[in-house]
Amino acid sequence: MAYENTLLLFKALGEESKHRILLLLTKGEYCACEIPTLIRRTQSNTSMHLAKLQEWGIIKSRRDGKKIIYSIKDKRLGLVFKVLGYPENKLTKYCCCANKRVGV
Repeated sequence: MAYENTLLLFKALGEESKHRILLLLTKGEYCACEIPTLIRRTQSNTSMHLAKLQEWGIIKSRRDGKKIIYSIKDKRLGLVFKVLGYPENKLTKYCCCANKRVGV
């Protein structure tokens, strides 16, 4: 099972839209309405990728009133981005609601 989860994680990182979503979410929680603009994709394309990432257990969502807030579920992702050489400041977490740092 862990082997399959690892393959799904790398499969997600290998697709550009999913990669952009995951890199964004390493910075913190984001509302579904914010993500398409931030990753420069359409709402329908983004929605499809978010659903697949959630199905694979890589991200999770919660409802806040009418908003759906997405965040990282698979904590290995931050380490993977660090190993890939992403700068530490690119992986700083922010809260989407208040646009404040919430600690790494």
